[in-house]
Amino acid sequence: MRSFFTFLSLFTLLFFLAPILCLGIPIESGEAPPPLQIPEQILQGGEHVATADLILGALGAMDVRGYHAEALKAAAVVAATQVATRYRETGCGDGIATVTPQQAKEAWGDYWFSQYWPQMQAAVRETWGEILTNANGDVFEASVFRLSWGKTEIGVECPLDETAEGYESTVRVPLQEFVAVFPEYASSFSVKNAQSGRVETVTSGKTKLSGSEVMQRFSLPSPAFTVSITSTAATFRCRGQGNGVGMSLYGANERAKQGADYREILKEFYPDARLQETNRGLGSK
Repeated sequence: MRSFFTFLSLFTLLFFLAPILCLGIPIESGEAPPPLQIPEQILQGGEHVATADLILGALGAMDVRGYHAEALKAAAVVAATQVATRYRETGCGDGIATVTPQQAKEAWGDYWFSQYWPQMQAAVRETWGEILTNANGDVFEASVFRLSWGKTEIGVECPLDETAEGYESTVRVPLQEFVAVFPEYASSFSVKNAQSGRVETVTSGKTKLSGSEVMQRFSLPSPAFTVSITSTAATFRCRGQGNGVGMSLYGANERAKQGADYREILKEFYPDARLQETNRGLGSK
């Protein structure tokens, strides 16, 4: 009888394990994916640069001078994520917008550099090794922009952005330049808005451009605009600054002022991302 039960137990075990062993179906272990590995130095411009310095340079390029400490930390995580993304894609740090300490000092002046640069260094240090990843544990595509038009491209509400200086702006384009892009505007011209509030497309006769393309053609501050045309010019009235993709830097700073920490800020602007620590191969604190 004992032999029978032993045989039955073995048969049952093999019955359930056979598909896994033969077909390669993974067994759910509940363990997190292995951490991303990023070297202590990354090649940029033909020279090896400390990864921490590259992250700091990317943060400085965002021009977040005088921001709240939690907003700076949120931006530092995004900067680290951008560095990690670039490294994973190309094996180097080329193509990342950065500033060196000397460039920052020349642009900001000695006094303000001495005030702001240490704050950014602290933000990089205090978020060391943290990046945004997707559900599969790979690096998340994280972007920032200056100021939303009241919400981001994915619909994150940013009502305080509407109170910011520079929220509304006007760009006047001479009619000759406007006609060069939209030659049939007089007989056919329509603007379609996306749900987020930006312009989705502008159509004029056979010409059809996205709001982002119009933004680039006429150097507009954002793709959220209205346009009025007279006999001499096309006037664009714009809201916000930037393409609206990712995190509003102004909005992040306002949330920090209200008491949100950097993790809460990142979760709000990147709801599909996860905050993950790498193996801290980014150097040492």
